[in-house]
Amino acid sequence: MKRILLAALAALATVPLCLSADASVMLDSNIVREGGIIKIKIFSDKPLKACDIEFNKGKYTAFFKQFDLKQNQYLFTAIIPVALGTGGNKKLVIKYMLSDGGEHRQEQKIYVKALKEKDVMINTGQMNDELDSELAREGKMMYSLQDAVTPVKYSFPFMKPVDAPVTGGFGDSRVYDGGRAAWRHKGLDMGAKKGTPVRADSDGVIVSASVTKAYGNIVIIDHGAGIYSMYFHMQKLYVKKNDSVSKGDIIGNVGNEGLSTGPHLHWQINVCKIPVNPAEFLKDF
Repeated sequence: MKRILLAALAALATVPLCLSADASVMLDSNIVREGGIIKIKIFSDKPLKACDIEFNKGKYTAFFKQFDLKQNQYLFTAIIPVALGTGGNKKLVIKYMLSDGGEHRQEQKIYVKALKEKDVMINTGQMNDELDSELAREGKMMYSLQDAVTPVKYSFPFMKPVDAPVTGGFGDSRVYDGGRAAWRHKGLDMGAKKGTPVRADSDGVIVSASVTKAYGNIVIIDHGAGIYSMYFHMQKLYVKKNDSVSKGDIIGNVGNEGLSTGPHLHWQINVCKIPVNPAEFLKDF
């Protein structure tokens, strides 16, 4: 992603927004697919006292990333999630206040394209009332672990946690056991042999390394700014809660635990509790 100055012309793949004489904002694009993310960079000559972003009824925050000594500018970034089921024209509102008290507001149109989804039938032989209850309970537990919005820890691009082909796509419409349950897939399934090392996709802190009935052995990493990555169905876990990890550290290995029809890793990334396509994080920012 190229830096764009206030006086520069917009490149086709980017959308620069002039907010004030002291700051400028760059979106990676104003066209995004459902389940995607909107990447925002804010360049400012002065520190931002506050920066709030509104999109699709959600409210988000920009975080300080670094200070560029050569350009004498502050860089703030934000990752905005586009939930599955979102479509059409939407409005993005950026409101910020400079350290000297100046308030600014900018609106931008975002167009959300539909994601091509596959209809997938999965027969596990496991779905029953008890497992339904476990799925709901464990899902609620995992979401409660993502309440904190901590300072940025991640670095782009993220890496694939397993060097293996994708066997289950993000956003696929799944029907389990003849209609016993159905939902859209909220991550990527990566087929690999049992015991294959699973690596942290980026820097962060472990908020959970747990054994569950429905999702198997799981790890959840807090990457800061409301971004959490999750790893399901693992055989063994090599980390514990509150461990700091760096991108590429081994956190466990591939298994077939929980609701699973064969050895694989379910890799999921949530932004402010909204599941988004992990493939979007494999690109630079």
